[in-house]
Amino acid sequence: MASSRSETTKMAPWSRLEGQVVLVTGASSGLGREFCLDLARAGCRVVAAARRADRLQSLCDEINSAYSAVGGGPRAAAIEIDVASGGPMLEATVKRAWDAFGRIDALINNAGLRGISHLLYLTCNSF
Repeated sequence: MASSRSETTKMAPWSRLEGQVVLVTGASSGLGREFCLDLARAGCRVVAAARRADRLQSLCDEINSAYSAVGGGPRAAAIEIDVASGGPMLEATVKRAWDAFGRIDALINNAGLRGISHLLYLTCNSF
């Protein structure tokens, strides 16, 4: 059955995210920072994670001050992490992220690594 343009409903991005807790890696700049700002606008609680603690704190302060009048406590928490560090540090970070808001509903794994090798020459373990 074909539907006409007037029958289709336009759904705004992020429309069903109100109240969700989202962990964003690589959050201190670029797309990660923009994800955090957009998610906060959509009503999410954001756990911003990256290596640059000063930038993370600035981002979280910006989000929390913008939404302090709305009430309900902080909307963003900063967690310092280097995703290349491996197991135990990553586990500790997830625990801190969990403790910030009591749960994690979604992950945006935005952090990247540079300078390791050309993609074609990476082994499976390196990738």
